[in-house]
Amino acid sequence: MKGNLYLCGFLFLLVSCKSTITIQVTNHWPYCGGKLPDSTEMNGRNEGFSYHSFQITEGNKTKIIRTDEFGLWKGRLDVSEEITIMDIDKTSSLDELKLKYPLPTSDNATEQPVYAYLTPEEWLSRCSLDYVSIGALCSKENITKNGKIDPLQVVINRTCFTGTNPIIKYIGPKPR
Repeated sequence: MKGNLYLCGFLFLLVSCKSTITIQVTNHWPYCGGKLPDSTEMNGRNEGFSYHSFQITEGNKTKIIRTDEFGLWKGRLDVSEEITIMDIDKTSSLDELKLKYPLPTSDNATEQPVYAYLTPEEWLSRCSLDYVSIGALCSKENITKNGKIDPLQVVINRTCFTGTNPIIKYIGPKPR
């Protein structure tokens, strides 16, 4: 009986270290129009990064999560560990990603290409805006009195010409 009581206490302690966390991943799109933006367009727009996979690392354990249609994921993470979130594409090589993300093509065969793949050197040296350490946000000091953590906001700034495609660069004419 006493052994069962200790086992239940240990299991409660083990489960209580993992807090339910909501992560919201948002794409921020800058204003890319040709005319002067109005007050609602000036700051760009935000939208949830829907149905996209990310690799979560908790200490030395990794797992894959997938956002819902609104860019949200809700689950249990160990807040006593350093936690990182990384776009799943950053776990693949450039050659693997070329198969996943073909270059956009034009219907006109005589047109010059406006997109090119990054070189391996550019890919390796490119800073990943899709990698965020959330350990500090999950620290015990940031857990509210009711034991919950506010949703963790991860904002990925996108570009006008390449959008969410992580391995291409725009080489076409710049708009005036």
